[in-house]
Amino acid sequence: MRVWMSRPGKALLRATLFLCLAAGLALDGCAPPPPPAPLFYPPLPQRPRIQFLRQLNTSRDVEAPASSFRAFVLGKVAQENAVPIMRPYGMAMGDGKLYVADSGGRRIAVLDLKGRRFSTFGDKGMARLRTPINLCIGPDGDKYVCDTALGAIMVFDRDNKFARMLRREEGMKPSDALLIGDELFVADLKSNGILVLDPKTGRLLRQFGKGGKEPGEFYFPTNLAVDSQGRIYVSDTMNARVQVVDKSGKFIKAIGERGILLGNMVRPKGVALDREGRLYVADAAPQTVQIYDPEGHLLLMLGAAESDVPDQGTLTLPAKVMISYEGVDYFTQFASPDFKLEYLIFVSSQFAQSKVTVYGFGKYLKPLPASAGEEKLRVIKVTPPKEGPGAEKPELPPEEAKEPPSSPPAPKEEKP
Repeated sequence: MRVWMSRPGKALLRATLFLCLAAGLALDGCAPPPPPAPLFYPPLPQRPRIQFLRQLNTSRDVEAPASSFRAFVLGKVAQENAVPIMRPYGMAMGDGKLYVADSGGRRIAVLDLKGRRFSTFGDKGMARLRTPINLCIGPDGDKYVCDTALGAIMVFDRDNKFARMLRREEGMKPSDALLIGDELFVADLKSNGILVLDPKTGRLLRQFGKGGKEPGEFYFPTNLAVDSQGRIYVSDTMNARVQVVDKSGKFIKAIGERGILLGNMVRPKGVALDREGRLYVADAAPQTVQIYDPEGHLLLMLGAAESDVPDQGTLTLPAKVMISYEGVDYFTQFASPDFKLEYLIFVSSQFAQSKVTVYGFGKYLKPLPASAGEEKLRVIKVTPPKEGPGAEKPELPPEEAKEPPSSPPAPKEEKP
């Protein structure tokens, strides 16, 4: 029997069938998979202190999500329109926004966590960036962007508008900058030292350090951090250590040495400190972040744990590590209900699918057996083997086996 149906009736039937199909797919084949189990460091049944939270790779990872129906219909198109973070290095947090120095994109990416927006600056107009490596933010909102290709520090104001350029007639290759009071400390790859500049004019106030391997000498200083006492931590990359100096450059101590044992360093880059004085060091060679207590003893490692989800919590050539007590409210949604966040740990990877990996430091709330240990992180005791590769210092590649220079200029090495 043939059933006659009017055109409006046919249109209504098609719409109804489409909606039923969409609903069926959403409930069946298109339903999102259950979230993976939380990834903790150290893992359960030990007492966790750090949890992997998520990765930030494109603008879609921070922008407000579209409606479920729009995402179902335009999901592929929306993903194609996402703005990628290409090759991140330095990061800074200010006023609820995460600023990422994207050296591959030649710009600064701004991830507005409060407003759920993504934007960029430094990629338009006359003041375009070429190789932005690191940045820091002053109390007035000025951003100091280190550009190794320009050999200058580009300063952008609170509204991300270009304000001024800091450079020297003698030249410099700034790898990182740190604003302490009214002085700008700059890690300079050209001189293998630390320049102290006037942040307004760029005038050299003083400098310290030179190429070498002795205390207070540097070989490819790439990153800086400061603790609550005003001491400066310098990532002495090609000497495989972190040196601690005061603001005049006087040597205080060194943390780490070249080697392959836990707690040793090979190619340290990003450095950061939390309020308890714990030191975080991103090492590009073992592709981990090592955490040390204030005395320089190893406490924990990030990035080396296995996960059921590919790339979850793993690091590939980590470049920078940053600690922020700002933004915890936003990232709490990604934490386990059994884990209370205290601060955030951001790690950038320049050559990986995972660009910015976010971890959270905090407390595990559920009761654990006595064997799980105390709340305080315990020092990892490392006993060198009597035989085997760990008994002696490993042979170095030819480019790293060379003696550090006793004077500038710096060696031609990979970008920091």
